This record gives sequence, C-alpha cells and structure tokens, in this order.
Amino acid sequence: MSHQLHVHLLPSLIEADALNGGTAVIIDILRASSTMITALHNGANRVIPCGTIDEAFRLREQSPNESIILGGERGGVRIQGFDFGNSPAEYSTAAVAGRTVVFTTTNGTKAILKASPAATILIGAFLNRAVIADRLLQEQRDTHLICAGADGTVTGEDVLFAGAVVDDLIGNNSPESDVSRRWVLNDSAVMAWSLWRKKVADVAQGGTDPADQHCAVCARLALAMRDTQGGRNLVSLGYDSDIRLCSQLDQFRIIPKLDRQQNYLTAD
Repeated sequence: MSHQLHVHLLPSLIEADALNGGTAVIIDILRASSTMITALHNGANRVIPCGTIDEAFRLREQSPNESIILGGERGGVRIQGFDFGNSPAEYSTAAVAGRTVVFTTTNGTKAILKASPAATILIGAFLNRAVIADRLLQEQRDTHLICAGADGTVTGEDVLFAGAVVDDLIGNNSPESDVSRRWVLNDSAVMAWSLWRKKVADVAQGGTDPADQHCAVCARLALAMRDTQGGRNLVSLGYDSDIRLCSQLDQFRIIPKLDRQQNYLTAD
C-alpha cells in the first residue's frame, strides 16, 4: 500500500483538510525547529508554542509557580522582555533543564498552529533528520513536510531539509523498488529532493569513510544555507554561527511531538 509524501512549500499553500489523518513535520530550519529540538534535548520539560507575544506573557503570568522561560523572536531578534531569542546556542542544559519554554517566532510556531488538522505533528530539522525519517518509515501513513517559510516567502533552507527527508526515505532506490512504491510524491517533493541532491548530497560525494562523508555533507550544507535568504538574513544580524549549528546532521535522537490535548511539545 502506498502513502502520500507531500512537501508544502508554505503553510498558506496547504489546501483545506489536506492534512486530515496524516503526519505533519514542521520545518523552520533557521531557526525555530532547530532551537526547539535543542531545548528538549537539553532537558526542557516541554515547549509551548504561541502565536503571539501577548499570549506568551499571559501564559507566564498564569503559572507563577512554574519555572518558565520566554523564548522567541520577531524579525530575527529577541523580543523585548523575553529571556532568550531564537538561537539554539542559548538553550543550554544549564539554561533550560527542568523548565518550560514558552516559545513564539515569526514563522515556525505559526506553522505548527496551521498544521492542527493533522493526526500527528512533529518537529524536524537537520539535527534530527535520521530519526525523523525512521519514524516516518515506521508510521506508514500520509506524510506532509511543511516548510514554514519567511513572511509568506519560500525559504531555501526549509526546502533543502524537506528534500533531505525525501532522500532518506527513497534515496537511490529505483522507482520499481518496494521502498519507492511506498510513497507517492507531489511535485514539490520531487523539486525539494532535486534541490537537496544538486546543492548538497551530490556535491559532497567523496571518500568512502563514513565520518569523512558526514563532515563533507555538513560543510556543504552550511555553505548552501548561507546562500539562502534566511542564511543571508542571519549573517546580516550577526548570527552566522547559528547556521553552522543548524547544519549539523543527525546530532539528536529526539523528536518533538505536539500533545494535542495540552498544546505543548515534548520529546518523543
């Protein structure tokens, strides 16, 4: 039995009811997805995604006895009155272990809210790419890779990640293989896959040592992401080091999953 494997280049391009019963993977590589994954890996109890700044402040006020961190950005910059911005480097074990992160960003958290019709909502980034792909293979259901974009504009770094997941799921298998027959790709998935191969995977082909190959892919990925609009924006804001952090492949074995009843993310 085959399943749909769809890439959505922007949340606004998702048709009504398209996500029903499927698995949605939210992608905001620079930097919301990467930051939420890092926070949960480093011991945060949960991450509560918020659509607005006022909602974030209100949640903290409503839980005076809970250890809450406010994190997020507008225009790439930490919000006034918040504890942290949107850099993975800020969410260290010392900063977040045992605490709740209330989080709002310009694009990523809004994409989470847009995906509400899906049966399962996960957060993906290069940091947890391998475990995301493993999970999607195990679930064997219609899958939607949702690129958050930036202010309604398609972003290359999100599309690269979507293509990397397609590559992990199908890879070098022929169209007639059992793996390929599991998935029916939409045109955006094919385009994302092609972009990943052209910009990163094929260019990074080299030696046979797996460690060397992994380093080559990470290095090529960082270069490719610096050449996207999102990457250029971060460089202009002085966050070039975050591009390197967000380019590290398969560092963590956790998947943030949205608790539909409580509206928070925990490590799955």
